[in-house]
Amino acid sequence: MGLETEELIQILDQMIELLREDGETHWRKWAATAKSRLLRADFSGIEYVLRGYGGMGSFSDLVIGQSSVAGEFRWKAGYRENNDTLDRLRGEAFRLANFIKRNHEIDRT
Repeated sequence: MGLETEELIQILDQMIELLREDGETHWRKWAATAKSRLLRADFSGIEYVLRGYGGMGSFSDLVIGQSSVAGEFRWKAGYRENNDTLDRLRGEAFRLANFIKRNHEIDRT
């Protein structure tokens, strides 16, 4: 496993934790699945990460820190910082996955 793959796994770990803290389940499961594939040196993990981006309702569109109290929309404490962190992490994950795909860092076996 190359350095970029190891870095991507670390980024996915951070995303999983951030999403867990927010209570977001769909994209947390997506990140965990990608991480699991990468830990097995399965190149499909790279494709899986990249498929999460782009298009309506994609990971790129996710905004965390939202809640509803008695039917009324509310922002959770720290939502701006958490969304800034999420933006940074998802940008890094996308960059790394594209780099790995272009350079075939993981053997396709």
